[in-house]
Amino acid sequence: MLCRKDPCGIVCIALTYAMLLHCLYVILFVLILPLFNESLYGTLNALIICTLVFFSIISHGRAAYFDPGFVPLPKKAIDFSDVKNGDSSNNLIKPTEEGWTICNRCDTYRPPRAHHCRICKRCVRKVHAVVICVESCLFGIFVITVFVDQLQSIITDRSLIDNLKLSESSRMAQQILPPKRVLFRKVFGSGPLICWLCPFDLNKSNPPINSSEMYHV
Repeated sequence: MLCRKDPCGIVCIALTYAMLLHCLYVILFVLILPLFNESLYGTLNALIICTLVFFSIISHGRAAYFDPGFVPLPKKAIDFSDVKNGDSSNNLIKPTEEGWTICNRCDTYRPPRAHHCRICKRCVRKVHAVVICVESCLFGIFVITVFVDQLQSIITDRSLIDNLKLSESSRMAQQILPPKRVLFRKVFGSGPLICWLCPFDLNKSNPPINSSEMYHV
């Protein structure tokens, strides 16, 4: 469980839960009970809205309080003073894979597509845009736009942050991508398709990475 004392985040979380509870109250006690009291149609609608609100709270809680994919820090601090001063002759410490960069704030190596989060104060692997539930409830067009953007990011295997960091020639270069089903399974997991809609972690598809395996001297 993670809890960052960010005032903006706390306000957004409070607004999100308040909107969800208000939505549940209005649908149950203002619409369903007066109009469909003791009817099968009303009971079915009540079960559906309660299930959707419950899944929304679980999904938001997992996104807000659980590990977003922090890059593990090495057990021993690494001296990057030579690299920061522009001296690249010190090759004693190298990352195990190419494409890695050095984070000046964390003082550690980070894998490709990892970015430093100013709120978490850690580097996070594959940063994706997070949509607040309040915006999802209020702006349907916004939700559809973000949904299409996220699908495009998954299909092209490149996020908006990656596109901004790449040069124009690199963005125009043709990529060799795996099948779309493989790309979707990288995001949603390797289980059945119906399980992609479930916010619970049914199987540990991403085991924790041992920080000692990411560096060698």
